[in-house]
Amino acid sequence: MTGPIQLNERIVLYDIIRGFALCGIFLVNIPSMLGSDWIFGKPMYEGSDLVVRTLFDLFIQTKFYTIFSLLFGIGFSIFLERSYARGDSASRYVRRIVILFLFGLAHLAIWSGDILHTYAMWGLLLPLFYGLSNRAILTWAWSLLIGSFLLFYGSSVLMEWTTGYFNPGYPFPTAYNAGFGAWFDYRLDVEIFSAISNSLLVGIEIFCLFLFGLYIGRERKLLTWTLQGLTRTAIICSVLALPFFGVILWHRYGGGDYYWTNLAAVLISGKLLATTYVCLFTVAVRKGLTFRPLQALGRMALTNYLTHTLVVVLPVIALGYYGRLSLTEGLFLSIAILIAQTFFSMWWLKSHRYGPFEKLWRIGTYGIQKKVS
Repeated sequence: MTGPIQLNERIVLYDIIRGFALCGIFLVNIPSMLGSDWIFGKPMYEGSDLVVRTLFDLFIQTKFYTIFSLLFGIGFSIFLERSYARGDSASRYVRRIVILFLFGLAHLAIWSGDILHTYAMWGLLLPLFYGLSNRAILTWAWSLLIGSFLLFYGSSVLMEWTTGYFNPGYPFPTAYNAGFGAWFDYRLDVEIFSAISNSLLVGIEIFCLFLFGLYIGRERKLLTWTLQGLTRTAIICSVLALPFFGVILWHRYGGGDYYWTNLAAVLISGKLLATTYVCLFTVAVRKGLTFRPLQALGRMALTNYLTHTLVVVLPVIALGYYGRLSLTEGLFLSIAILIAQTFFSMWWLKSHRYGPFEKLWRIGTYGIQKKVS
């Protein structure tokens, strides 16, 4: 199959890419969940941990939240299109966003890396852009992407090279190994408010990715773009990422301590490689590959994403084990959990149309649907 894919196959394509993105997001998140890569610190990596950290920076870091955000924009473009076609008011969309925000707040109470509340906060703006022309949407998206990069990264890189400025890091949160009471007090006093405030800043980049997704979903780009065009784009983005890979390798192995320069290289290569991943998976699916394990993970992405925190963070805090596993050990643990989630998702979907949290989200959005006999 090399032509535009049909409606049922289109949904499968998005599920596959979402499942793939979920795997990458968990690999990125688990170091901070375990404390093996203290998110605000500057750990010194050695041996296998150095290899793992480098591979993360090259192929995983920033690549997968980019894909997830694009898919969010695509998904909500479909939701808005169907809602407007039915003549629904904006209240249903707002209700869907509010429920997502509540999921995010509950998740944020446990772990500061939650992205759902950020998606909800910025997702409220999407209907304001839905009626714009494609050109206007892309203009906004590119302007926000370039502007946010220059504001948050370009200025820091410039300062780093001119004044020697770098990120000194913050002390390890010992309260994480002092029981649930001390841990939660620390989160209330320090982390939760900071995470919400940070969402107002990092959300600018997230929102520009929503807009790209809105454009892709509205134009059915992944579904109608030629295989030659997809393949060519994947090759070009991969080649353009190579110089930034060089910066990352130089930072890790060349002896230079250029924290913000490395972050900028990771961010730019992330956008390029995310595009490569999406294009390659689209080509593969349109050629007939099914990726059933990724389909299952993607169909239950919300459930699996939230479950990551429940099965990792809470046991780590309960056992006082935060910061005691290496980056390499965290990698193998995350792979084992993803394999278990894959089998569970495939089993669950044999008798259910939606995952548990997806079902709750759907009921909150549409209400309980009566079966027609």
